[in-house]
Amino acid sequence: MVASMNRRRFMGTAGAGFAAAMLSGGALPGGFGKAVFAQDGGKEFHGAYPYTDPGAGGHFNTFVTNGILPPPSSIYGEIMYVPLGMYFWADGTWLPLVAESWEFVNAAAGATAEASPASEGGYAPLNSAPLDADTLIVHLRDGVNWSDGTPVTAQDCVDTIWVYRIMSNTAWKYIDDAVVIDDKSFSVHMSVPSTVVERYVIRSMSPVPSSVYGEWAQKARDVFGAGKTIDDPEGAQLLDQFNQFRPEGPAPATGPYTIDTASITNAQMTLAKNDNSYWADKVAFDRVINFNGETDTITAVVLSKDIDYATHGFATATEQQMIADNIRVLRPPTYSGPGMLFNYGKLTELQDAKARQALAHAIDRGQNGTISLGASGVAVQYMAGFADALVPLWLSEEDMAGLNMYELDQDKASAMLQEVGFTKDGDTWKKPDGSDAAYELSFPAEFADWSAAGQDLAEQLTNFGFVIDPRAITYTQQPIDVDQGNFDFAVRGWGNSTNPHPHFSFSTAFFTHNTLAVNNGGKGTQFPLQTSTEATGDVDLSALVVASAEGMDVEAQKANVAIMAKVYNELLPAIPLWERFGNNCALEGVRVVAWPADDDPLLKQSFYADNIPAMMWFQGLMEAV
Repeated sequence: MVASMNRRRFMGTAGAGFAAAMLSGGALPGGFGKAVFAQDGGKEFHGAYPYTDPGAGGHFNTFVTNGILPPPSSIYGEIMYVPLGMYFWADGTWLPLVAESWEFVNAAAGATAEASPASEGGYAPLNSAPLDADTLIVHLRDGVNWSDGTPVTAQDCVDTIWVYRIMSNTAWKYIDDAVVIDDKSFSVHMSVPSTVVERYVIRSMSPVPSSVYGEWAQKARDVFGAGKTIDDPEGAQLLDQFNQFRPEGPAPATGPYTIDTASITNAQMTLAKNDNSYWADKVAFDRVINFNGETDTITAVVLSKDIDYATHGFATATEQQMIADNIRVLRPPTYSGPGMLFNYGKLTELQDAKARQALAHAIDRGQNGTISLGASGVAVQYMAGFADALVPLWLSEEDMAGLNMYELDQDKASAMLQEVGFTKDGDTWKKPDGSDAAYELSFPAEFADWSAAGQDLAEQLTNFGFVIDPRAITYTQQPIDVDQGNFDFAVRGWGNSTNPHPHFSFSTAFFTHNTLAVNNGGKGTQFPLQTSTEATGDVDLSALVVASAEGMDVEAQKANVAIMAKVYNELLPAIPLWERFGNNCALEGVRVVAWPADDDPLLKQSFYADNIPAMMWFQGLMEAV
């Protein structure tokens, strides 16, 4: 994308030619190649999800930056690399997939678990988990094979978990080992027993084959099993080597589709039917065509009705045109949204929480959300670090009443800034050292909603007296820049779109783009995890994040979640702006017969987590025209 090209300008200059080309089968403008049609009579599903093509640095190591359609962060990655199970957010039960069943047991007391009969839905093993459980035992479903015809084994699953150890996955703050029991069973030992281990292992660690990743898993066992950490030379070297690992092609897949490597261009790729998949007879389409690109690119393809489903955060004008053209708009939640991050390593004047609190009072979050995404951009109220809809489920009324909601009050913001040494010179704020309060604010250029949020945020803060230079950075580079510390302010995510427990949102706040920036070779925001708060005194934030999900009793976890909510509310490591609800394109009657009704429980899913198309496909619920 050209950073200066806005949504309306793109539509005005390119949209008509794009749509005409799509309808005629002609060449698309801007290097998009030929429009794809099912000329062999096969059924096609047309989706849209961004990826980096191999010519631009994309590759098939799906654990590291620029991996092509990685699970679980890509909704189409999961129809290739199927998770052990997926979750029904509406009632808190599971759809077992690669796993047939799993149980928590106290292995220290000699308890074991036998495989239960195959489950298809409504499965809730946590309901019977013993409070003294120290081990998760998983039993794999018979008949699940890789696309090369070999069976999925417990070794594949255990190796996958160990590869995540190289990437410092937060699961390893709760577990210390994963071992094979037999070909179809494995166990995960919890050094810190927690209910969220289920979510990490069952949902977030889609098995990949040992034939591709087994040697890396063994290296992880050798290094970390010997007591080394990622901060030791051996751990750092292993991470660097794994970041450079490039498989020759996609690993064998378990799902009903797999990448046709010959089809990959910078515009689109084909996911071909995998007839060896356990779920091959559940899906109604012979192939999936995935169009590449962010919102600026995909909008015209959506409006030409060549996309069946897209989750790109469309501009309000685009949404209105979709509705006018009888394209359904779905509004499921994400339980997350854009927030403003700070580079604490550079900006010493913002290390005092009161300065960040002042900025929270200075920003009109409602305006920012409406300008960015219309009805789907809902201002954050509780500022607890996790989604407002979840707050009443975890906090008492008393705890909720104690949260600062940071109402818009620029007079209060000014007074607070002055308390920490800022001064006003005419209309411009000066830092405590006397220099102008001038900052760059970066945001992902191609994310129409986050880009609009960044532009409005820059304008609001400039009007308030800061000197803000808005910088649109391509969406693949901007998070790397943040991890490597190449920013002042940045629009990145708060909350968590993949997991409903608040622990995962706190992990986003204090680990993502902070301690986990090491995976991109940097120190990120450099927010200190050892700090002091007025609410709770001196805190170890790393320990508190882990404690927020500690134990097998969800009710008992609520006390620690409340502590974390108070800490986040005071410290504001990032300032949440608004929660994003979908305005997802859901085309009906062209290739897909129908999408779920607006009141269907599936629309309570976070659509980037246990995503709607995958849940429909695995259950055989999507019908082709």
